Amino acid sequence: MFAVVSGSMSAQRLSWLKQQSSMVASIVTDTVALDLPLPAIPSALRTPHERAAYLLTHFWDSMDFADTLRSRHPAFMEQNLVNFLSLFPHAQAEARTGAVKVLMQRAESDKTLYLLLAELAEKYLYTNSSPMQNEEHFIPFLEEIVDTSLLDETEKSRFRFLLSAALKNRPGTMATDFTYLTPNGELQTLYTVPVTCRLLLLFYDPDCLHCRETINALRTASRLQQQIDSGQLTVLAICVGEDRDLWKSSLKDLSTQWFTGFDMGCIRQEERYLLPDMPMMYLLDGEKRVVKKEVSLHQLLLELQE
Repeated sequence: MFAVVSGSMSAQRLSWLKQQSSMVASIVTDTVALDLPLPAIPSALRTPHERAAYLLTHFWDSMDFADTLRSRHPAFMEQNLVNFLSLFPHAQAEARTGAVKVLMQRAESDKTLYLLLAELAEKYLYTNSSPMQNEEHFIPFLEEIVDTSLLDETEKSRFRFLLSAALKNRPGTMATDFTYLTPNGELQTLYTVPVTCRLLLLFYDPDCLHCRETINALRTASRLQQQIDSGQLTVLAICVGEDRDLWKSSLKDLSTQWFTGFDMGCIRQEERYLLPDMPMMYLLDGEKRVVKKEVSLHQLLLELQE
């Protein structure tokens, strides 16, 4: 399955996918075949994007959605959805969106199946522990779910919230502005911070242990420091805690080369940025356009090496 479209899937990612496949296969009954047969790709389609788009479009062609022995079988559907999602990194956004639309509209024939697919899409594309986690890949599923007539408004409410969160400050859009208090008592905004190349936007709470660990790791990361020294990276660390005195006492733990500030309420209270976990980091370009949203420390350091 994974060799059909050429690409640069990491060994760690491939190992995880194979582990998931093995786990699912071990609990599939003898009466249900594990994988849907893949459609034959026309020889005229040569680029990875073209081949992936074709596979995504026709992935579910052999699936009889009225066959509840298969469609309501959690392990069968999980295995095939994982195979389907593994093609997403190789396809363009338009192809992904179209393929998800076809899948979810066909699944509307059975509410049990529809809810199962919604649950699995969230598990693999939204859960932080999943190597397949990708909010941009999850958005097409959310858009279909909130638009379907199959579910009532109560059933859609959580998905509406997730979609609203996913659409805020998504990669490629201009970051939402906010006002913060500087250590010397002045009010500044995100867009007044001078940036030459890229800006690391760090939201933290000094009362959060993980925040303190991340801040220390950032301070001691040689590659990050090199980029700061060369003017390629600017850091803006914003305290979103409620204790201003604690924020002031925490400033000694931050690099003197960073811009620092205290949230005046518009980040959390007005939910301009949703902060499900702390700390939260965004990587912006010189114009304050979002490059990476909710980036982890590991992802950030890899990005800075490129």
